[in-house]
Amino acid sequence: MTKILLIEPPKAVWDLMGDCVAPPLGLAQVAALLEREPGITVDIVDCNGSGLSWSQLERAIVEAQPDVVGATALTPYFPQAVRAMRLAKGVKPAVVTVLGGPHVTFCARETLTQHPEVDFTVCGEGDHTLVNLVRCLEGSGAPASVQGIAFRRDGQVVQTPQPPPVDVKALPFPAYHLLPMHAYRFEMMVDFTTLLASRGCSYRCTFCSEWPFWGDGWRPRDPEAVVEEMELLHRRYGRRSFWFGDDCFNVDGDHMRVICEGILTRGLEVAWFYQGRADLVIQHKDLLPLMRRAGNLMVQIGIESSADEELQDFRKRLTTAQVKEAIDLLKRNDIVSQGLIIVGTPKETPRSIEHKLRFAKWLDVDFPVFTAFTPFPGTAVYERARAEGLLENPPDWAKYDMAHFLILPERMSRQELLSWYHWCYWSYYLDPIKLARGLFARGHWKRHIWRHMTGFNFKKTIEAWLG
Repeated sequence: MTKILLIEPPKAVWDLMGDCVAPPLGLAQVAALLEREPGITVDIVDCNGSGLSWSQLERAIVEAQPDVVGATALTPYFPQAVRAMRLAKGVKPAVVTVLGGPHVTFCARETLTQHPEVDFTVCGEGDHTLVNLVRCLEGSGAPASVQGIAFRRDGQVVQTPQPPPVDVKALPFPAYHLLPMHAYRFEMMVDFTTLLASRGCSYRCTFCSEWPFWGDGWRPRDPEAVVEEMELLHRRYGRRSFWFGDDCFNVDGDHMRVICEGILTRGLEVAWFYQGRADLVIQHKDLLPLMRRAGNLMVQIGIESSADEELQDFRKRLTTAQVKEAIDLLKRNDIVSQGLIIVGTPKETPRSIEHKLRFAKWLDVDFPVFTAFTPFPGTAVYERARAEGLLENPPDWAKYDMAHFLILPERMSRQELLSWYHWCYWSYYLDPIKLARGLFARGHWKRHIWRHMTGFNFKKTIEAWLG
């Protein structure tokens, strides 16, 4: 019997998110496939959901005595993933350690060269790859026969070819029974969890590492299965607020329509939120009333910039006029808008940041989130920055979190950039008129968000004053 232990190590989220603990869906999805395999047992230790410290994680590994330990490595949490593998090796030196996720997909060679505690990396979708790797290890087969992995052989890093894209319609539901489902929460969202209705994205934004990770464009799940999964999470686990973690949820109108009609037909009293594109909000505007009736309370839109020229540089395939139309459509349908706006691009100036702030105010987006321009591994901007020697070496991966500035604009100092970045939040959320409208908004949920954002900005203001 081969024992697999999948670990979500202790980690802190961006303080803007508030009290947020989300389920490790990737681990749960892989676990569901491993459970199907004879002769394999699998368990998940979610330190964040279960409130486990590093010492408690170590005890959990001692108790489990696994043969294989795995974790997901997102770039800002890569140090924690490596630490978990080191911990496992300390408990049981013979354990096989495997890291998957976007970071090691694009940094496989660096990971295996610099971190001896990592035996294998899974590159790209790991659903079937980890199963195949485990079966290979059980039979003393050659790892080179497993597609989609990287490993060391004779002191050299070997990377195998990628497998075909996963058929997402054939995947089982994630192994929710292995997770502390009652513990997941997100500020302002009651009985929160996440799920996926699709994988991938057909767009090619220069700052995004998701589309090169998933590959093969946009792949939707069966919409009826999505609703069935929502019903399972709602009725068995008491989940009432859902965040669709899709890279781009609103690609296909028919897909969304079936999900919405399924929610209403099954009588699911749920609220849900998604990340999508402004132009697709416009394209499917006739669906907005149905989506609102089915529980869609908020849409997160990648606004990114206030200038069409910069949007073109991002390969966003979007215009500021489309963003304005989308925000207005959401308002008319009583759907809250959250807009992501990038600050600190190479050509940024105080004037361009001020223009982004004024643009956000003119849009009257309900909740703008100003993010620091971040060159994630796997993106075009990362490759360009590395080629030009603009990145720290060795890198501090924990700062690749969209809250730290890793590359300075050509005409701004770090202190100047930070001052303007903080001013964007202070000016928007502490604006007397917007503050009053937000704190006394008609919707309880919207009032809750404004209270949270007000508190966040007062906290940041005090921190800035104290130096």
